[in-house]
Amino acid sequence: MSAPQHDPELFDELMRAELRNQPISRYAIATLVSGLLGGLLAPVFGAVAISRIRKQKQRGLVLVICGLVAFTAWTGVAAYRIAIGAAWWQQRQAGQGRLPEGVAHGLDLAVGECFRAPAVSGEADVFRIPCTAQHTGEAFEVLPLGEGPMPDILEVYRNTLARCEADARPVPGVRVQVVTPTSSSWEGGKHRAVCYYHFAAEVTGPVR
Repeated sequence: MSAPQHDPELFDELMRAELRNQPISRYAIATLVSGLLGGLLAPVFGAVAISRIRKQKQRGLVLVICGLVAFTAWTGVAAYRIAIGAAWWQQRQAGQGRLPEGVAHGLDLAVGECFRAPAVSGEADVFRIPCTAQHTGEAFEVLPLGEGPMPDILEVYRNTLARCEADARPVPGVRVQVVTPTSSSWEGGKHRAVCYYHFAAEVTGPVR
């Protein structure tokens, strides 16, 4: 007598029917919902769901995977927002006057101080350098601008630059520039302008 023949397609259909009869793990559903909502318990639910699916032959492994993927995505978004928030806080602290060591507000320069000159006139933070070291800028005059409301920014720039050029020494290869306040620095009490020499190349030693 020949051995009974098994129908593979019938066997697969019976297996699919058996799987459909298995209950879906409630923890798998909880993992999916928690993951989609960014809940911190998604990994816990996922671990319990996987354990029960294996031991009690329940369905829901796909739901667990989807929930954990969603939770991972939410974690990435949260990490990105935290990083952005930290960068914003550092900028805010810097905006409140907490500058890195060696850096000074251009309007806080004193006569005779040397630094790395900004490319153009206006308000800028500068890096102070001893005049005996290589530098490209040297402050030579501080102009008080009085009290009251701030004048027109363009007018302040034109008038102070003209005064700086009139008071500067004739030095070959040097451009005269000026640090002028903005409305925010004016409100902060910096009612002055700083004249400085901008050297074409790095020099050592003050202007004599």
